[in-house]
Amino acid sequence: MKKDTRIILGFCLLFFIFAGVLFVRQQRESAVVTEEAFLMQEEEKSLALQKKEEQEKGQKQNTEILPDGQEEKECAVYISGAVKHAGLYRYIGTARVCDAVEYAGGFLKNADQASINLARTLEDGEQIHVLTKAQAKKQAAVSEKAPGSQAAFVNINNATLEELMTLPGIGQAKAQLILDYRTEHGTFAAKEDLMKISGIKDGIYNKIKDLITIT
Repeated sequence: MKKDTRIILGFCLLFFIFAGVLFVRQQRESAVVTEEAFLMQEEEKSLALQKKEEQEKGQKQNTEILPDGQEEKECAVYISGAVKHAGLYRYIGTARVCDAVEYAGGFLKNADQASINLARTLEDGEQIHVLTKAQAKKQAAVSEKAPGSQAAFVNINNATLEELMTLPGIGQAKAQLILDYRTEHGTFAAKEDLMKISGIKDGIYNKIKDLITIT
């Protein structure tokens, strides 16, 4: 009887030892899982904080500060015509026509790249229209001028960029604006309509009004 009791006690002791070992092992595994979860959570927080800092840094870099401490304003330009993605594009600081073309995905295959001045500095609110080769060829074709004094006039409805630039006060930028206006709105109904173009007001118009024609 005593022998049986010892055997039973031995089995009970082994059971408790085995159960204790399993319990300790389970606790250790649980602790490892908890630690891994904590580390993963901390890593996610660190990545989120790093991403936020990078975004703030990028926003700060996109806003240049002028010497007087004022931030440069956001500008917008609309590009249309023979480009891949015509539309409204915004920029900070200074940009050129070539930048606008790049924003719009580049030229189409049939674009006449010489129809615009890629080096010109953009102005806030302006529109750039890229002509196709066919449109540029049609625009470049100057109609026959009538005999007499009219022959010395520049016809603002069909003059080329170079012909417009022969007028006093009309440089390449303003000549391009005249071409852009003509492409968007059609021919000029009156010579005075030139003053609807930004940068061409009474002063310049009075210099060229006797040198231009619309017929």
